[in-house]
Amino acid sequence: MRLVTSLTLVDRQWYSTLMVSFGVAAVVLGFAVFSGLFFIRTIVRPLGQVEATANRIAHGDLTTRLPDAPYDDEIGRLCKAINQMAEDLTKTERMKNEFISSVSHELRTPLTSIKGWVETIANIRDPDDENYRKGITIIRSETDRLYNMVEELLDFSRLQNGIKLNCEVLDFVAEATDAALFVEARIRQEGLHLVYDEPPEPYPVWADPARLRQVFVNVFDNAIKYSPPEGTIFFTLTRTATTVTASIRDQGRGIAPDDLQNVKMKFFKAKNAVRGSGIGLAVVDEITKALGGTADITSTLGQGTTVTITLPIYHAGQEHLHEPI
Repeated sequence: MRLVTSLTLVDRQWYSTLMVSFGVAAVVLGFAVFSGLFFIRTIVRPLGQVEATANRIAHGDLTTRLPDAPYDDEIGRLCKAINQMAEDLTKTERMKNEFISSVSHELRTPLTSIKGWVETIANIRDPDDENYRKGITIIRSETDRLYNMVEELLDFSRLQNGIKLNCEVLDFVAEATDAALFVEARIRQEGLHLVYDEPPEPYPVWADPARLRQVFVNVFDNAIKYSPPEGTIFFTLTRTATTVTASIRDQGRGIAPDDLQNVKMKFFKAKNAVRGSGIGLAVVDEITKALGGTADITSTLGQGTTVTITLPIYHAGQEHLHEPI
């Protein structure tokens, strides 16, 4: 028996299957090429730009920026973060340069005065001469000013690098009263008035006495410098069930709204700032944070500024929560 059949249909089916397979392979290959190119264009190339830009910023070129990414994805957000970082670094660098220039000027002023009066005194033979006594007084005053400025700079440097706090249980009221007594003579000498009602009961806190005194003195120093003649400085202590607060308010020129958010930043000096290093409030903020508290500043132009220091009330076991840093 012989069976004869045509293979045309089989060949056609085989050919169709082969063509479909080639078509599917071409589509898969095309998709792979397209996705690879898309990956390179949207991820690899932008990441290369980010790396190159970050390296330029790291080497000091703070003017370089990344182009805005066309998509709001991870790469786009990374580009925005890099650009924002560059903006912040530029701002910090500018403030640092202004700070160095300002401090250099502040240091040069008393040094020039001291040098001039030393030369004047050197030509005076009579110790009872009025210029002799005046020169000695100015030299002493300017030397104290230099000493305080250098100490403030050193304290700020130590705080930036980490400073050890020798904390103990303190009476917040007693420490505040001691600070007020310490600056009272200077307040009177500047023709100002201090209003302070000492609370009758103690306010216990866990703090470093030297650093807490420094916080009060720095805030008082700012209030004195910015107070008008015959102005009044108000010093108020309050407490709640969980916190104690010291508020120092002056009647000075105030701080501009656009400067207020930056006055606690290192190197920042407001446009209407007077003499000084300009880092007193930065030191206050660093110490207060280290003690577990906050330093808040409110101000109105032409009416004055209020600095509020808040610390937690001491409770048993708190010494284990805030180890010295």
